[in-house]
Amino acid sequence: GPDALRPRKKGRKKTLNTTNGNTQNKPVEESSVDTSAEHVKELEDELLKLRIENAFLKELRRLRLEDEEKMRERHSSSTVSDENSN
Repeated sequence: GPDALRPRKKGRKKTLNTTNGNTQNKPVEESSVDTSAEHVKELEDELLKLRIENAFLKELRRLRLEDEEKMRERHSSSTVSDENSN
């Protein structure tokens, strides 16, 4: 699925071995900010992909309906010409 296309970080996660509680909380906050910023970026990327896919599907549907309409016109015109030839 789309998750397989997302870039992943490689390597081990950083571990902090500090005894001071203040210094330990600060990197955790920065980490959560980085994580949320990364999450927002992933969501924006996914939104862009979905918008592109949606536009593609709408255009595909429009072309298919247009094609069906042409086929109906050909079918009805060939039926009319067959009736006139008799």
